[in-house]
Amino acid sequence: MSKKLLAVCAAPLVATRAAYAAFHPPPPTGRRRPDQFGLRAEEITIAVAPSGIRLSGWLCRGDPGRVVLLGHGLGLEKSRSLPYARFLHQAGYTVLLFDFRNHGDSSRDRSFGGFDRRFAEDAVAAAAHVRSLPEFAGARLVLYGFSLSSFAMLRSLADLDGTVDALVCDSGPACDPPAVSPNLLRTGLLPVPEAMRAGPARPVVERVFRLLNHLTMGRSGNWPPAPGSPVYATTPMLFIAGGTDPVVPAEEIVRLARPYPRAETLVVPGARHLRAMWTDKERYTSTVLDFLNRCLEPTKAVR
Repeated sequence: MSKKLLAVCAAPLVATRAAYAAFHPPPPTGRRRPDQFGLRAEEITIAVAPSGIRLSGWLCRGDPGRVVLLGHGLGLEKSRSLPYARFLHQAGYTVLLFDFRNHGDSSRDRSFGGFDRRFAEDAVAAAAHVRSLPEFAGARLVLYGFSLSSFAMLRSLADLDGTVDALVCDSGPACDPPAVSPNLLRTGLLPVPEAMRAGPARPVVERVFRLLNHLTMGRSGNWPPAPGSPVYATTPMLFIAGGTDPVVPAEEIVRLARPYPRAETLVVPGARHLRAMWTDKERYTSTVLDFLNRCLEPTKAVR
C-alpha cells in the first residue's frame, strides 16, 4: 500500500484526534504572572454548578462599579490575557481573568462534544461569582472574549439576560464555525502530521474535522444568536477583527456583527489572529476604552 493511500486511510483518525485536542489542550508552558504586568491579583476559584467543574481565576480589583470578565483563546489560558487586563485596570476597571475548563489551572472535562454550551456555562459561572461578592453586586459588567471564548461570551448573553452591560469580542466569533474550523489545521494551530497537510489526505482530514466540529462545538440551528431577541437587540457590542486573520477572517466577523442593532466593528489592517492590539496598540486600546466609556457610566474609582 502506498504512503499516500495509507495517509488517506488514517485521515479520519487524525481528524478525530485533532478535534479532541482542540478542546483538550496540553498543559500550558511559559505562563506569566500578574505582577509582571504591574497587577495585584487575588487567586480565586469559580464553581460551575452542578457539573463540579472548578475554574481558576485572578481578580484584579479596581473600580467596584465597573467589572470586565476576560476570557482567552483556544489552547491558551488566562495569563495570555494579562496585557489586556493591564490597560483595562490602568483605566480604572476591576478585571477578572479566568481559565475555561480544560485550560490552564481549571478542571478537566473529558467530554467530546457540546463545548459551545459548556464554555458558555463557564462564562455564566464567572459572572455569577462576581455578582456574589458584595462589593460587585451592583457593578456594570462587561464580557470580553478572544477567539474561542468570543463564541462563549456571545452565547452566554442569553443566560445572563439583563445583567451584562457590554460585550467585546476579539478575533471571533464566526457566522459558520464549521466552515472556518479547517483553518485551525491549515495554520498549524492544531497538531497534524506533515503527511496530512498535503496531497489526497488533506481534504479528507479537513472534511472530517469540519463534520466533527458540529459535535465538538455542539452547533445547533440557533447560531448565531438571533439579533431580534431582546438581549441581543439592546446589548452594546464591539467586534474586533484582524485584516489578515487566517483563522477567523475579518469578513466572517463583520458578517456576524452586522445584524445586531448595537454592534460596532473595528478591523485592524495587517493584523493576524489575536494580534490586533500588537499591530496597532494605540488604535486598539483607544477604541475599546472609548466604547466602554460610552456604554458604562464611570463611577468613583477605588483608591
